[in-house]
Amino acid sequence: MTDFTRIISISSLVFLSFFCFQMGIFLCSGHKINNNSRRTLILLEFFTGFLLLFDALAYIFRGNTSELGWYMVRLSNFLVFVCNFSASFLFCFYACEYIKQSRLNFSLVLSPKSSLQGGIPLQLFIVLFLCLTGIILTVISQFTNFFYYFDENNVYHRSTFYPLSVGLGLIPALITFTMLLQNRKKLARNVFISLVIYFLFPLLGVILILFVYGFSWINISLGLGALHLFFTSIKLMELEFYSGEREKAVLSPIYKAELVLPESRKRVARNHFWQTLSVILAGVILLLLIISFTGLTLPEKTLTINKPYSENDSSKSVCVTFARNAEKHWVDGNDLDRTGAQYDGVIFNNMSSTVITDWKFSIAVPQGCSVDPGPWNGTFALADGKLNVNKPHEGDKENIHGEDFYTITPLKSLGFGCIMYTPHDYQPLSQQIVFSYTSIFKPFTNIFFDIFLALLFILFVISTTIMLLEGKLIRVEEENRKLEKTVKERTKELEEEKNRSESLLLNILPKEIAKELTDNPDSTIAKEYPNVTVLFTDIVGFTKISGEMSAEEVVTMLNKMFSMFDERAQREGIEKIKTIGDAYMAATGLTQNGENDGAKKMLLFAKGLLEDVHSFNQNSPIKLLIRLGINSGPLVAGVIGKTKFIYDIWGDTVNVASRMESTGQPMKIHVTESTKVQTESLYPYNENTEIDVKGKGLMKTYFL
Repeated sequence: MTDFTRIISISSLVFLSFFCFQMGIFLCSGHKINNNSRRTLILLEFFTGFLLLFDALAYIFRGNTSELGWYMVRLSNFLVFVCNFSASFLFCFYACEYIKQSRLNFSLVLSPKSSLQGGIPLQLFIVLFLCLTGIILTVISQFTNFFYYFDENNVYHRSTFYPLSVGLGLIPALITFTMLLQNRKKLARNVFISLVIYFLFPLLGVILILFVYGFSWINISLGLGALHLFFTSIKLMELEFYSGEREKAVLSPIYKAELVLPESRKRVARNHFWQTLSVILAGVILLLLIISFTGLTLPEKTLTINKPYSENDSSKSVCVTFARNAEKHWVDGNDLDRTGAQYDGVIFNNMSSTVITDWKFSIAVPQGCSVDPGPWNGTFALADGKLNVNKPHEGDKENIHGEDFYTITPLKSLGFGCIMYTPHDYQPLSQQIVFSYTSIFKPFTNIFFDIFLALLFILFVISTTIMLLEGKLIRVEEENRKLEKTVKERTKELEEEKNRSESLLLNILPKEIAKELTDNPDSTIAKEYPNVTVLFTDIVGFTKISGEMSAEEVVTMLNKMFSMFDERAQREGIEKIKTIGDAYMAATGLTQNGENDGAKKMLLFAKGLLEDVHSFNQNSPIKLLIRLGINSGPLVAGVIGKTKFIYDIWGDTVNVASRMESTGQPMKIHVTESTKVQTESLYPYNENTEIDVKGKGLMKTYFL
């Protein structure tokens, strides 16, 4: 990392850290954090702020070989990983609060079974498990260099399993993303977009950090995501400033609950499983593809060879030989005790998927040696009784072929050598060799990795296909349910409308006549009945009474009293025919059976009408009296007209009943002899009177 890149990284981290802390303090304003509806967001802001601050400290102390620097760089990097995993969990918890539209208690993670039964998404507990696993592996890495290690200069390096830490940070985000997708119908659009955008920041950081090393892409992207959540929270949660205790925290907006039928729950659960698996596989495959192209940097390895090889040993990952050329040696003319010779070394890379990117070679030599290196694929130097050979780097005068030339690709070798003057008895094949190298693992060239990646891709295709098919079936079922619901609603509306129509028709016509008219709307309906009892009643002195009242009062009075009559008629099975002004007309015995009990029912009904009038008078300032007339006999009943039709009855029986009412006495029941004959065994009658009935002459009548 250049000094410029380091300064930019530290400045960016400190700048974003300051803003995250400021946003967290701002959200705490005016209220205790335990009762704050924004508690999880506050914790997310603070953890992200500490994450950025510790990362900045790690950059500051890297390369500092003092005791303080040694401790600070290790502690800072450890806390960076811990805060990173904690932020992943807090974001998932924050999303769950929106899904449940309530502030959740962190203690729910201690009782997963009851929490799941209460509707907490399963993904929250999976994310918690992965984050705890990441933290545990980070602790292990402090002692085993599992994720990262530090060289002798106290410089941080990625270790072999560093991509695993990236995966443990990426997979929780992918799981949270699928949880948002699965519950998107419960979230307002602005909430869903806001939470998804936060997920995109670290995803972009993961891609960048695998391509470009040396800049803290992931942590900076998390800082930007935390600031994004703060600014959108102002709208999403309707922030306001207040003082004192707040009894009830309200999340806004209010989200609708998604209703799922029991028979669809299993299908929805399966679809959610395949959806989660597809997204995780997509993320893992993307991560592996990036690693395949960029390679995986492996930590430095050191080989100590006590018995040097004279030729390549293909059973070893790396084999190094260093020997005196048997044909190219001579006696040093300036010093007869020394032999000059060409010494040839070869580095054999027997690994099929690993590129050796840097290397250094060291072998013991006696005192009094000298070396003439020349352009022999290395930089040569004698120091402390050893010949040290390093790979040429940019800027070295020995780097005549370009730095990439001196890397050793898989299953290849690189030769190096020099002219060296040594005592006659020096034998390099009997000396200890120390060879150190760093390498990059290229997974694409490994058949096992290719098979594993292919299997993952096949599983991804299968899971995606199943997910799409299940999703299609769920949508079809939802459409069918909506259609069935619509049909049921329309059927219910039609049924209600039919019932209203029938009820209205039954208010106008008898049930049998209504059915006949419905079945045969164009037919003429008229029937003769042998023994029908007809009642007429009207109000005594109605003309005078109505002249002293307003029209509204008259209508109200008649409606109240006739409603009482209607209710009684319905209870006692009397057929109301019609009202004419203040007159009320009813009949019973509308059947072909001449031996019916219509007269008995009508007299009972008439006695009830007198009771209704007494009840009416008790609560009315105007006291009313009625006359009642009843007659029994044959008549004709039917429906007149095609529009605004009405059921009516005709015949002498009707006319005589009307005459009984008009010649009767107030609050008495006036009946004809035909009615009296049918009921004299049930009711007592007074002496008969004779009245002159138009068209009938003198008739005997009776008062009940």
